[in-house]
Amino acid sequence: MSMGFDEILAPLGGETFLRDYLGKRPVHIEGGAEKFRKVMSWSVLNRLLGMNTLWDAERLVMVLDKEEVPPAAFLGRDVAASGRPAADAVKVKQYIKQGATLVLNDIDQLTPELSAFARTMETALGGKVQGNLYQSSKRRQGFNVHYDTHDVFAVHCEGEKVWPVFEGRAEDPIAHPIFKTVPQEQHEKAKGKLWKEVRLKPGDLLYLPRGQYHYALADDGGCIHIAFGVTYPIGLDVVSYLFERMITDPLCRRNLPRGDEGALKAHLATLGQRLGEVLAEPQAQADIQAFQAGYRYQRESFDFPELLDPASLAYAVRGKGVRLIEQQGRFGLVKEGSRQAVAVPTEVAGMVQWVLGRSGFSRGELDQAFPAAGKAALDKFVADMERMALIAVAA
Repeated sequence: MSMGFDEILAPLGGETFLRDYLGKRPVHIEGGAEKFRKVMSWSVLNRLLGMNTLWDAERLVMVLDKEEVPPAAFLGRDVAASGRPAADAVKVKQYIKQGATLVLNDIDQLTPELSAFARTMETALGGKVQGNLYQSSKRRQGFNVHYDTHDVFAVHCEGEKVWPVFEGRAEDPIAHPIFKTVPQEQHEKAKGKLWKEVRLKPGDLLYLPRGQYHYALADDGGCIHIAFGVTYPIGLDVVSYLFERMITDPLCRRNLPRGDEGALKAHLATLGQRLGEVLAEPQAQADIQAFQAGYRYQRESFDFPELLDPASLAYAVRGKGVRLIEQQGRFGLVKEGSRQAVAVPTEVAGMVQWVLGRSGFSRGELDQAFPAAGKAALDKFVADMERMALIAVAA
């Protein structure tokens, strides 16, 4: 059973978090030791690391004393599923014993529990959720003081870790080189005063809005936390949308005036006016709202063996404007605006009427509605309705 958003944010609660903290200020939420036990534990981490072909230098990173370990130092001769060299487990363990921080990137779909957790967060927050695991120990600081270019939900699973969080906060940074290459000296100046030194224990959650300065330090015994990073649709996504929309507009394909400042100024003003007109259209708002609604990663699950059961197959009805008519005991399908009818055998007329009266149905529902028809007849009926484009397998 997956955790709900209120359960993840308990005892604070989802509504209070969204109203008072999201995008506004950090918050430390203390929970019981078992709260996130199913999401991650030492045993789950061991199992994931045992999937050796998953871990290349993109997905497995080592950091020792604030410096990233060169991949060549821990990669082996085997090839990962990506086609790149895989991490050598013996070498990785040697660095961990020295106190290196182990980072596993993009783990949010590697177990059903992780995927369900991320799905719950995406649904509640309206953003894309990506999870990285951090395992560290021996009070070795893995990273310098920094900010992230996404909201961080640090879910603490094992051991204890101290997070010095600072008052300084960069204004809405994004994953672009100009925010990723800020000199460390600038970070040190911008971090501001210490806001709070937060000690995270198993079951705790620390929320940091994007741009909030922080770093973390593990205790001697080792610890695990997962940083679920959340990104949201932003204004630059609207710019990308406009680019696609305006390709068909000759005004936007026209060469810019050259050598005449007045003409260039007037042209830019015309472009700005046109872009404003497009964004004011109801279609633009509908498109952007649809983009927001779908802004998440695909996290579909497979339900074998039920997936192989024809009764579970769902269909969407596409027969808009099509109706069944009867004349002198004969049946036919007529499309709105047409007088021509497609003949329908009497023995399936009831099935056709039943289907057209719905927006969708499952094969199991059809079988239950017409038990006397027999499997062969129902199979043929479904195939004929698909061929006529009156139904289609639901996505």
